[in-house]
Amino acid sequence: MGNDHLDAQTSARLLKRALAIKGSREKLAEALAVQPQDLALWLAGKTFPPQAIFESTLEIILDENKLSAPGDAAAEPGKHRVLIAENAQGYAVLSRILGHDFMLVPVRTLTDGLDLLQTSAVARRHAIDAIVCGQHFEGSQMLRFLECVKAYKPTSAIPFLCCRATSTQLSDSALTAMREACEALGAVAYIDLPERESRAGAESAAVEFRDAVRAAVQMKSAERQLRILVVDDNADAAHTLTALLRMAGHEVQKAASGAEALRVGAELKPDAAVLDIGLRDMSGYVLAEKLRHEPWGRQVTLIAVTGHGTPEDVARGRTAGFAYHLTKPVMVERLLEVLGKEQN
Repeated sequence: MGNDHLDAQTSARLLKRALAIKGSREKLAEALAVQPQDLALWLAGKTFPPQAIFESTLEIILDENKLSAPGDAAAEPGKHRVLIAENAQGYAVLSRILGHDFMLVPVRTLTDGLDLLQTSAVARRHAIDAIVCGQHFEGSQMLRFLECVKAYKPTSAIPFLCCRATSTQLSDSALTAMREACEALGAVAYIDLPERESRAGAESAAVEFRDAVRAAVQMKSAERQLRILVVDDNADAAHTLTALLRMAGHEVQKAASGAEALRVGAELKPDAAVLDIGLRDMSGYVLAEKLRHEPWGRQVTLIAVTGHGTPEDVARGRTAGFAYHLTKPVMVERLLEVLGKEQN
């Protein structure tokens, strides 16, 4: 991908994909309402087909994806279109989680993904709303795909979520490095599904993942930027929440412990702080009290995030200084609603 115009070779690859779907040149020519000799030249990459052919070719490819997706995607044209770049095993996992809420567009290779994105950037009514890329995409092309998408101006603003959909043999340090690399290259988040499943169960992990994708395709910039401190010793959860809040237009810093939160907060001077109650070095309740004793922390809006939402938990949170008490898994929309109250 280098400019806004498709070249003959790119169009030829897309036409060949449509040819595989239709089964023969005669059927493809009939579907596109073109002469067989013109189609032969386009398939060979010798001439450049008209813009209308791109539209029709893309419709053939996307219609095939609708039929292969779970649920009744074709019956709901208003669904957001999400490109899924992953191998067959990873796509099966992601489609079970996302298929009923989004129109999925699967790609298996880096070339197919880039071709499809370039075409959709030109054919605006077939635009991709978000990209979810698995760590096993064409072997290990996830970071390369992210880099290409962000380097190409027409696609650079598409929310890009990296993920690990199936278990790997990577060490914790390697996964941390992968998460940091995704963030550095411009991904919204790196979401580790196996880790979340082991921590919170498959159903909760699926809800969190679906909410992250929903937030990515729908999120609008905040009317007024807030400085927000996110405190969670679960690196994956902190990274995802931080990325989504940044995408909403806020300035966000994260901390993995109570002690680090006090150091980061002194520099950031946040308007709001989202605190996980179950920190290892000190509870979120203790941290809240410590924040309230800091000169910069007296007016901070404190938001508790916890796995327990009993009346006793909420009452204890109020006593510690929390203005809001959110129960895991936290809906991003709900958190943004709470933060929106602080912007007024």
